[in-house]
Amino acid sequence: MVTKGYHKELLKDEDVNRWFKNLSKGSVILSDVYLRSLGRFCSQVKTTPKQFAKMSLKKMEDLTQDFIDNLESLKKPSGEPKYSPGYIESYLKAIRSWAEWNRKRFLRKIKISNVNRRPTLINERAPTREELKKVLYSDGTPIRTRVSIALIAFSGFRLEVLGNYQGLDGLKLKDFPDIKIENNEVVFSKIPTMIIVREELSKSRNRYISFLGEEGCEILKQYLERRIGEGESHHPDSGIIITTPSQALKSKNFNIKDNSPFLRTTKIGDEIRKSMRTCGLPWRPYVFRTYFDTALMLAENKGFISHAYQQFWMGHKGDIEAQYTTNKNRFPDEVIEDMRSSYKKLQDLLQTSKSEASDEKIKESFRKQLLSVAGFSQKEMDKMKMNAFSDEEFQNLVRQKLLGVMANNGSKQRVVPVNEVEHYISQGWEYVNTLPNDQAILKIPF
Repeated sequence: MVTKGYHKELLKDEDVNRWFKNLSKGSVILSDVYLRSLGRFCSQVKTTPKQFAKMSLKKMEDLTQDFIDNLESLKKPSGEPKYSPGYIESYLKAIRSWAEWNRKRFLRKIKISNVNRRPTLINERAPTREELKKVLYSDGTPIRTRVSIALIAFSGFRLEVLGNYQGLDGLKLKDFPDIKIENNEVVFSKIPTMIIVREELSKSRNRYISFLGEEGCEILKQYLERRIGEGESHHPDSGIIITTPSQALKSKNFNIKDNSPFLRTTKIGDEIRKSMRTCGLPWRPYVFRTYFDTALMLAENKGFISHAYQQFWMGHKGDIEAQYTTNKNRFPDEVIEDMRSSYKKLQDLLQTSKSEASDEKIKESFRKQLLSVAGFSQKEMDKMKMNAFSDEEFQNLVRQKLLGVMANNGSKQRVVPVNEVEHYISQGWEYVNTLPNDQAILKIPF
């Protein structure tokens, strides 16, 4: 286990070990936090978990009450409380859990002042697009850390999704079904690319999906291709955020046999935090998930995405989860593609800059629409390189098609049957005069 020092010694008590293992089935992180909190509590009140469990319920409550009151009374030199309400509450939850495990549920409601106050988060906010860009592309941000930030900011993942608390699991190549590796090159069959979050990586223990847009895919591509260039072979179970060979030596502390274990959650957070501090950002790494959530709320307000999609991509339980996780966790293709289309609308709110490729696609799409209105067939448009024309060339092309100049060898006037005049006028020609033989003269109006 990940416990250290005297906390690990507590596990020699069979009953403590059972309690710890039972908690671990729900959350490895929670079990470790509770064990440490129980150990520190017992150390400070000069008892052991076993001795504490044998006390009368009143004495257990009194001892806990006094301990909590003492923590709340401690002050920093500045006069502020030494410990946050949340930190003190974690002690209380651990003590209560151990008491209940020993069939002694606390009847006394021990209160903590301002329990919902989070002083460390008062000045925290979602980073701006410029601040995200600064951290992403800073010379002090390693490429692996850049990928971690991109997956959090552009896909909304919790840090635990990238690598769990023990470094035993995390996102794998098989969780990116749209990625293929061909001739040592990473190829995305679809962008935005879909990412599957398996049940074991999800905090809610429900499988869900999210997406990664153009900028995130480019960052991930660079990272994976660098690893390939260094001689690493990739297979479906290859991890995305993994340790370096030197870090892999530390895996012995966790009894991990894999030579390339996943980076642990705490290590991922440490690396992101280091890059943030280098760029002058004082917040937690978690703010990049807040960045994603903020973009989702703006997108929902603009009508780009539904509220159900917003909740689902954040990994929360909701309507989509309830509807589609029953059929072996498989989503209908039409739902996935609708999500992909919605995410694409969201990209401009997430990405730090518009890529040239994106602008070219917008320009090409607009030109195709104009050509279609002018009367070009799909077959004719498929043969053209839309963005190869200058603006002037493109305007002349549309004008000639619209007015029929090409079909009339460049003449500014033409003679047509009277019964076709209405048709040509609708195409932009201008009526001049009628000839005696039921024909009419038309001209270009400029």
